[in-house]
Amino acid sequence: MRAAPDPPSLLPPREPFSSLPLFQVHDKAGRLTVRDGLRTMLAEGTPRAFFKGNGANVIKIAPETALKLTVNDRLKKVVAQDPLSITPGERFVAGAAAGACAQTLIYPLELIRTRLALCESGRYRGIAHAAASIVRTEGWPAFYRGLTPSLIGILPYAGVDIATFELCKEWLLDTYDGRPPAAAVLAAGAASSSVAQFCSYPLALVRTRLQAQGVGGAPLKYGGMVDVVRQTLAREGVRGLYKGLAPNLAKMAPAAGISWTVFEEVKAWLGLDPRAR
Repeated sequence: MRAAPDPPSLLPPREPFSSLPLFQVHDKAGRLTVRDGLRTMLAEGTPRAFFKGNGANVIKIAPETALKLTVNDRLKKVVAQDPLSITPGERFVAGAAAGACAQTLIYPLELIRTRLALCESGRYRGIAHAAASIVRTEGWPAFYRGLTPSLIGILPYAGVDIATFELCKEWLLDTYDGRPPAAAVLAAGAASSSVAQFCSYPLALVRTRLQAQGVGGAPLKYGGMVDVVRQTLAREGVRGLYKGLAPNLAKMAPAAGISWTVFEEVKAWLGLDPRAR
């Protein structure tokens, strides 16, 4: 049996996210600008508002990236008919499966990161408190709320991202005689992530809205993935499925570029063949 929600003194008498209508969870008609989002965070009165959820993000990103890239390298040897000549389709399949594997294993941290970033200050005191509160008021299944659209979204995202980057890297290796400059690798990583993000973004929005509901045992707003899409289209139109895409690209593109660049530089430092499959 689930415990009762937190005492009223800990719960502000308002909708959990009404004070933070930030892009993906802003489900009203009308445009939300970056300035609006910055103004909302500034209203909390402390620079910490700009870094809410960052601790959980830092903790999750290392194992997630390591798992995705390691599993991808292993799966390419399994799915490729000729490991020395991997087709773009085979790269996509290996990357998609690797992304899904990593996402499933770290998903509870993904949900906690979303809650910490979106909830009003004081709702959660940190990662451990957020995890304990979710278990107490919503039950263990809440940690996997939004997993289905997340997995459906990660398949095209990881597949396109990894396949596009590897094809770009092969071209760079040929162009720069086996040692492309870091700036070129960074640009390739940013470009591949941007293409992948655009292809999968509506499902990322659906996932975030599912993760954001039910705080403190509050009634669920959406009945599932299809219901999020239906309500979003009804209230906001097709553009609503891409709400927040620009700031998301501004964040993800350089982050992915840096990640790929560091990955390739570490491989070179370890003496690994950059063309290794």
